[in-house]
Amino acid sequence: MTGALRSLVRTPARIAAVAGVTFTQLVRMRLFLVPAVFGIGFLALQFLPYQGQLGVEFRGVQQLQLIKDIALGCMQLFGLIFCVGATALLIPRDTEDRILYTILCKPVPRFDYLAGKAAGVLALLLVMLLMMDGLMSALLYLREGSLTAEMQFALQHQGIAPAEMGPYLEQIHAAGNTWDTQRAVLVMFLGYGVLTTLTLLFSCFTSGTIVSMIFGLGAYFVGMFQGQLFTAITATGQEGTTPFMQNLQLVVSLLLPDFSLFTVADTAAAGTPLGWAMVGSLALIAAAYMLIHLLIAAWIFAHKEF
Repeated sequence: MTGALRSLVRTPARIAAVAGVTFTQLVRMRLFLVPAVFGIGFLALQFLPYQGQLGVEFRGVQQLQLIKDIALGCMQLFGLIFCVGATALLIPRDTEDRILYTILCKPVPRFDYLAGKAAGVLALLLVMLLMMDGLMSALLYLREGSLTAEMQFALQHQGIAPAEMGPYLEQIHAAGNTWDTQRAVLVMFLGYGVLTTLTLLFSCFTSGTIVSMIFGLGAYFVGMFQGQLFTAITATGQEGTTPFMQNLQLVVSLLLPDFSLFTVADTAAAGTPLGWAMVGSLALIAAAYMLIHLLIAAWIFAHKEF
């Protein structure tokens, strides 16, 4: 028991060591160029022909909304490609470079190795999202300030008293960078954490990087639409429902989360409130799925011949 407890205490250190190596490997792939491209694209937003045909009371809201939609969409696309592509590459790259054999010859549990790999991917993803989120927040702040001044001048020119400008200015502030937008980015990160461990699970029994990527992307889209896929055929009491389909839905739901739960960026960008209670619930769901994926992957990894 003492030896098991000692090994358990050292688990965070082993996971951190593997995560550090993984982070360094991914940085050497020059993925830091992505935020640079992202920043250049954001600068281009300054020169887009915004909705000039709209009234002044709506024009600023539409400009800020467009910036948030594009920024969050870019972050979602980058997260999807990065999680699947980088994670699917890890184990084949370690096998090819003989790093895997060196690690497994040491007293490193399979779970610690896989958890460290996932943590390294998520650490770099977090850095990338923070950089892109910082660019989005800075641009929204600058645009919100300039649009507020423009609207005040235009409304004053129309004869509207300063005391009556509040509702118009509130619309601009609500369309800018809010805590709901930041919570949406956090929920997005939680969803991609689940996708990372799921892709890592696939890479433990597939034969190559491409196959793992196909499995990962396929699982993501199945998870996005699993409610629609199973509702019509597995609803309680529906004609044609079979125990097999009900059990299949149970297995799919156990392994694949409903990824649509983590795509709240669009609703948050539109101004829908997103409370901390919902974020906490989604964090617990994501943690449970990540733990399940890592435990299954560790079991497969322990029985796999290299």
